[in-house]
Order: sequence, then C-alpha cells, then structure tokens
Amino acid sequence: MKYLKTLLILLVLTLLVSTSAIAKVTITLWYPEGQITAGAAHFADKTLFADFEVKNNCKVDLVGGDYDTMRQKIFAAMAAGAGRVPDILFVDRSWVPGLLKEDALEPVPEADAKQWLAAVSPEIVELSDYGNGQMWGYPQYGIDVYGITWNKDYFAEAGFDPERAPQTWAEFLYYSLKTTKKDAAGNLTRVGYAIRHVGHPHGVVHKFLWALWSAGADLITDPKALKGGKVLFNNEGGKAALKLVYDMIYVDKSTSLNFPDPRAALLQGIAAMQISETISIQARQPKEAPNLRWGVDLPPVRYVGYEPATNLNSWFYSVPRLSMNKELTWKAIKWINSVQRDYELCAKYKSTPRYKENWAKPPFTTDPYAVALRKMLPYGRAYPNNLGLDGIMESFGAAIQKVWHNEAEIGPALAEAEELANKAIRDAAK
Repeated sequence: MKYLKTLLILLVLTLLVSTSAIAKVTITLWYPEGQITAGAAHFADKTLFADFEVKNNCKVDLVGGDYDTMRQKIFAAMAAGAGRVPDILFVDRSWVPGLLKEDALEPVPEADAKQWLAAVSPEIVELSDYGNGQMWGYPQYGIDVYGITWNKDYFAEAGFDPERAPQTWAEFLYYSLKTTKKDAAGNLTRVGYAIRHVGHPHGVVHKFLWALWSAGADLITDPKALKGGKVLFNNEGGKAALKLVYDMIYVDKSTSLNFPDPRAALLQGIAAMQISETISIQARQPKEAPNLRWGVDLPPVRYVGYEPATNLNSWFYSVPRLSMNKELTWKAIKWINSVQRDYELCAKYKSTPRYKENWAKPPFTTDPYAVALRKMLPYGRAYPNNLGLDGIMESFGAAIQKVWHNEAEIGPALAEAEELANKAIRDAAK
C-alpha cells in the first residue's frame, strides 16, 4: 500500500510538471538592433521581461534584426502565414501606415487606448492617436525628437558661444564653414555638419525634415488623414531646403559624402554638428565618446521670426493581426509600457518618460537633457498617418540622394518624386 501511495504521488508530480511545461507559451518580439536604433538598447537585456515571464508562465523571445531589411522580413513573414509572424513588432512609427495599408495590425483595445491617452504627455498623445482615440500600438519611452547636437569644444575653438546653437540657416552655414578642418592637401578631416545621404530612404528623409519644414514645405497636405491628399515638397521651399545642403557639399564644402553616419561622425569627433534623433547621442555618448561635451537644441529656422519645427518620432510596440497569442501579447505590451516600467527604464537608460506623472519625478525634473527636450517637444511634428507614406518616403528619399550625389538636378528630381509619391497616395486610397 505504501509503495502504491508513493507511486501515485510521483505520478501526480510528473503530470503537474508535464502540464506546466505544456502550458508555458513563447511569444516572440522582433526589433531592429544595432547603433542605428538606440531606442532598442534595452532589448540587449535578455532578462527584460523576466518578472512578467515568471508571473505568466511564459517566455518572451527577443529577436533582433537589421533595420534596413526588417520591413521586408515582416511582409515576407505575413505572406508565409500565421506561424511565421511574431507576436510583437517593435517598429519605427513611420512604418505603421504601410502596415495599416496591408491590414496587418491589431487595434489597441478601446478601453486601454482611452486610459493611455489620458495618462501620457501631449507629445505622446500626438504620436499615439490616429484619430478619435484609435491606437495601433504604444510609442516607446525615450521620445525621438530630432534636434541639432554639437561639439561644444569645437564651437569654442571657432570663437562661438559653446552653449548656443545656430538659430538660422545663415548662422548654420557660417558655423559649419568655420568649424571644418582640412589637412595640408586640402582634404576635409572634420565636417562642420554631418549628413545622412545613404541607406534606407526613410532614414534620409527623417534627417532632412527639419530643413523641409523650416522652408515652409511639407510632406503632404493633410498629415492626419489616412487617405487622400497631395505631397507638398516640390515647391520653392522644398527646392531651397535641398539646395541648402547641396551647396554645403559642393560650394562651401563644409560637409561631405565621404563621412560616416552623422551620429557616428559627431561621436568620433570628425563632425562639429549633426541633426538627428537626440536620444541616439544621449544613449551612445557615455560609452563611445565619454569626453565629448555636447549641446542640444531645435534645428535652425530659415529666417529670423520663423517658428521652429522638427520631427517627433518613436518606436512602436504593435501586435500583428496574425499573432498566435494575442491575449498574452497585449498583456506583455501593457506590462512593459506601464507607469512603473516607464519610470524604471527611463531612469536606467537616462531617457525621457511618457507618463505625465513620471515627468514630475526626479531625475526628469532636473536632468539637463530631459529639461532641454521638454522645451523642444512643443515644436515636434509626428509623421503623416497617410497609408501611402511608404511611397512618399521612398520617392522623396531617393530624390534627396540623387541630388546630393549629383545624379540629378533639384527640379527634375523633385518632379519625379512628386509624381511617384502622389501615385502611392492614390493607390493607397483604393
């Protein structure tokens, strides 16, 4: 009898262990990795979801991929079927309209969206709300506002106030020219302004929008509409913005096509200024350039009196419609984007929060970077919601590259891009 009782206990324990193993679900999260996506730095911590995994008897598998090929990988997975699609996508917000065009994303549950929009700061509402409270994902912490960042020592060396950024295009050109350095043969060894001119067209446009908007041009007539409208970059403003940088390359020669990504150039000490995601410099500088003294401010405007404008972007946690574990997936996304996790991750990675209540807490009330960004955020603009955004970005980014690489003149390049972009808008509206 004692033997049978022991055997029964062992059998029950075996069944419990077996049941537990079967019940453990794995949800997969895809994200772009590498230096180009500083906002994804926390995914390097493979214990990121550890507490959630224990409490929910699951595993969150973090899978990194290349930024330039991730969009193709996502669409290929969707074409292959439900078993190939991840449960969570961590994507650039500018990719979202393309995914919506393919009906690829689950909407955030209405009650959750309402709660989120009431709790976060205005710029996060701007990034989250696609109209009437409709959400297609949660913007990541670390607000991706674009700004001019500069090397304070190089400014001082040139006789400029190291705490002050150039305010207008004219000042910007002058600062760039005065902070360049050349070797004995006349070759640039340091550019005044480093530019993004290669790679994915989206990235090229991202880092040029400050000039386009400052010139009074735009990407599209109604940025908030999902369908319809026309592009607004083939005009006097768009041409002036392209010529601004073209002249810096070929006339003033204060920038060059022979330098690396602008963020890397600043961090390596071979650029005095660059304009991109400020969070990238904030995240990378302590490790890559510990002695760099740098400043951050809004990009320059075309003329005195013009209102500053810059792009406001974010990485997005979204759920594909073909996700196999939607209930658990939404639970994981809500957990990583909770008030507490927002505070913990922002404090750990010295980034900026999303919740209004976290902005009111130290270190965000006193940190110089957070304070500077708080002043810049009201001038940030989100990317258009239009379902044809991919086509707009692809054609406009290609035009920028052609002009700067002397493969096409400004007028014809923008005319071709306008035609292709407007066709993308019309096709997306069908």
